Amino acid sequence: MLNVLTFLIQVIEEYTFWVYIICGAIILWNLRRYLMAHNDRRNTIFPVEREVAAHREGQAMSAIGGMLAICVVAVAVRHFVLPGVDVTELVHPTPTMTLMIPTLDPTPTAVVATPEPTATPRPAPTLQPTPAATLAMTPTDTPPPLAPTCADPYTCISSPRSGETISGTISIRGNANHAQFQFYKVEFGIGSNPEAWSSIGDIVRRPVSEGALVTFNTETVPNGVYTIRLVVVDITGNYPPPYAVTVNVEN
Repeated sequence: MLNVLTFLIQVIEEYTFWVYIICGAIILWNLRRYLMAHNDRRNTIFPVEREVAAHREGQAMSAIGGMLAICVVAVAVRHFVLPGVDVTELVHPTPTMTLMIPTLDPTPTAVVATPEPTATPRPAPTLQPTPAATLAMTPTDTPPPLAPTCADPYTCISSPRSGETISGTISIRGNANHAQFQFYKVEFGIGSNPEAWSSIGDIVRRPVSEGALVTFNTETVPNGVYTIRLVVVDITGNYPPPYAVTVNVEN
């Protein structure tokens, strides 16, 4: 039932313009019917023909009223209902089962003991002073990878990375794709475990591979810790677990 509701909402959102055109054409056609029937009713002198013309007038007006009602409903849904509806909240993600493959212990290898050699005493060497060696310190830390390791490479944010400090207007980049891709959206919430989410930009109905997902103006929010997540929805209305990163906004 939820999938049918989601489908109807998406049809209204995508084809509202065509609904207006079709309703307008039907209204014009029935207005012509009404004028012709009205003219026939005025010019005839027979009661039966007047009743038939009046009946045609009533049918034309009913059709015009129905089309106007459809237009009003389409306008209300498109401009007042859809902006406040979150399609992803109407459906539940399909759980993905992960099979754990046990790791076999390696076969122990027998170690043959060998007798220890007998040490032969040698005269103690004469110690010669040597200049102090200068130890060259080399860094052992390696830079972190440029892109994070994502559980699902098709739902991944590569920039910014979790723990990064951001400011100004930034481009959120990554992958948003699916075998049955329908759309994706990027959201943010306050703190590292948000209780509510707000959309960054609009729903995007084209897949993205290693590119810009959305632009985020951090100056529109107070400084602090925020969580940004990516949600990719398929044509059935389901979506895999969203990918989230936690960032610090400092403007």
